[in-house]
Amino acid sequence: MIKKLIFLFILLASILVFWTYNGSSAVKIASHSSIDPDTIRNRINLTAMTDFHSIDYFIYDGVPMGLNSELLKSLNTQQVSEYDGLIREFSVNINWDWRLLASLICQESQFKPNVRSHAGAYGLMQIMPVTGRNFGIDITASPENNMKAGILYINWLYSIFNSKITDKDERLLFVLAAYNAGPGHVLDAMRLADKNGMDPQKWNGNVAVWLLKKSEPQYYQDSVVRNGYFRGKESVKFVSEVLDRFEHYKNIIPVEKSHPF
Repeated sequence: MIKKLIFLFILLASILVFWTYNGSSAVKIASHSSIDPDTIRNRINLTAMTDFHSIDYFIYDGVPMGLNSELLKSLNTQQVSEYDGLIREFSVNINWDWRLLASLICQESQFKPNVRSHAGAYGLMQIMPVTGRNFGIDITASPENNMKAGILYINWLYSIFNSKITDKDERLLFVLAAYNAGPGHVLDAMRLADKNGMDPQKWNGNVAVWLLKKSEPQYYQDSVVRNGYFRGKESVKFVSEVLDRFEHYKNIIPVEKSHPF
């Protein structure tokens, strides 16, 4: 009797799996470019969530919403995190749209105030303790202190690139890359780009290419390179993902609510 029950259970489970993947409600993954926030707002009842290539897709009536969990939460609450107030306040000091700063913080810490990386970076903005000390700030004392040090660090990065990158939109990309990689490696990539006939003031297709090449001996041993080996893949990805999330935040949170005050 028990064997029959087990067999029936397995049979029913197999039918269910087959129907899910082959029936009329089969999940078809939607690209982020197809997101329609107004349509998503009208789909109140979310019936399932699945994981696909590290992105959480919410499913409604067999149709993927196309937003991951953090973005859906923002859509419903018009908030990015519990730290929105601080983020709005501090964003003024670097003249950023607060949603961009929120995207960077999300990328760094997922808004977890006490997270520590394997390298020792700490808090919302993943600041190294030595960086905090250089600014006279205890980065572990509070989320506010951590953000204060992060903003000072961003302003310091701008002081490096202000005179080197004339276009402000390009300059932002270099600052984001340097936030992740450190300014020395980005400056190395700029010198490599210039030496090899590319534009040292443009990120995509130019300096980003040479940051990636800094993991290859013939390039990180080049005479213009001052900071040695670097695996640039993470930093190039960092810039892209911060900007992509920023675009999603702009779709979700109206511009009138993005002003710091």
